[in-house]
Amino acid sequence: MTRFQTLFGIKEFQVKKTCLVMPLLRKDTLVRFGVKNFLRGRLYRSGNSPSFTLIHTGVGAPLLGDAVLYLYRTQCKNIILFGSCGSTGDKDNVKIGDLVTPQASYALESFSGMLLKDYKTWETFHADKNLLEKFLVSNKDRDIKKVTCATLGSLKLEDDYTGVLNEKGIQIVDMECSSFFSASKYIKRRAMALFYVTDIINKKPFYKGLNPKEQLTLDSSIKSATNMLCEFIKKNLND
Repeated sequence: MTRFQTLFGIKEFQVKKTCLVMPLLRKDTLVRFGVKNFLRGRLYRSGNSPSFTLIHTGVGAPLLGDAVLYLYRTQCKNIILFGSCGSTGDKDNVKIGDLVTPQASYALESFSGMLLKDYKTWETFHADKNLLEKFLVSNKDRDIKKVTCATLGSLKLEDDYTGVLNEKGIQIVDMECSSFFSASKYIKRRAMALFYVTDIINKKPFYKGLNPKEQLTLDSSIKSATNMLCEFIKKNLND
């Protein structure tokens, strides 16, 4: 058994041209994406839908970044990150249930760096421009906001960063996107991300539940995003 199969549960040659990587899986994810045989490796779980390979990475920049690096020796050409994010506030009216796609993400992945506020430079990594624009054009009738993201190393410390995040025009935060973009660039693969907003820092924090209306909006957005990704990949990324 190769290292790849040990870690991912599937063999390298089984990886399709497009990969969908997800830090978290909802209970209906596999059914919605048409993945029937989902195999567990030491670090990741993987399986194929008719159009793409789905990889469950777990939460955090190191795990997801490593997963992308391991795709170097596969036939994968396009990688899409699909998951949740938080809004930094009312700026640009990014609210719970919105679908957003980051054009760039600041790398604030270090817990110690956030704790000590040790950021002399805020390095950014970007989505593949052509892939992102193709996705937006294909879904021009859908309400998808193009945003700037910051990938953070702490949920606890994000509360202290809202001021500077807003100053820099950062609309959303997550825990993987900058490592995803940087790793994809390193292995020369096209990358983009699609997120659904689940919380608002300091106003509707991640540890508080949603009211029924918000939950309904969020569930509808996730369903819409799932259909959107399946359709986009099938029609545009299988050549």
